[in-house]
Amino acid sequence: MKWPVTVQGGVRSILAVSMTAADAAWFRNAEQEAARQYREGEYEAAAEGFSDDYRRGVSLYRAGRYTEAGEVFEKVEREDIKPDALYNLGNSRYKRSDYEGAVDAYEAALNLRPDDEDALHNMGLARKMLEQTVTEEDFQLEEPEEEEQQE
Repeated sequence: MKWPVTVQGGVRSILAVSMTAADAAWFRNAEQEAARQYREGEYEAAAEGFSDDYRRGVSLYRAGRYTEAGEVFEKVEREDIKPDALYNLGNSRYKRSDYEGAVDAYEAALNLRPDDEDALHNMGLARKMLEQTVTEEDFQLEEPEEEEQQE
């Protein structure tokens, strides 16, 4: 196909670039389109387009869908990315106030990558929240009943 030739300087190159960009979209696969959507902050759409569990999980997490993100991070099998998936699983659980589950996920990540400072830090935060939650529950159980006031 020949591009229309114009006499005015610059118009030809602008026309050619915009037509080329439009034509290039035809050749994008689903993963490339999902990557574009992710870069543009369209996390919901990106999550639907990624077939890779890790990338899908990250997109779901960014979309605020923490339960689904955690479920997807649990499925990640690739050894090279497994510690990151477990770390993100911990973050997903933490966001849902599942502090015990978060600690478990961070510990699993640390078993694979013991020097992961972020996982160590977040595990400490999750343990602190877990202790605080347990203390609050104990306090509520031990709270004395109000005595009836006699007139």
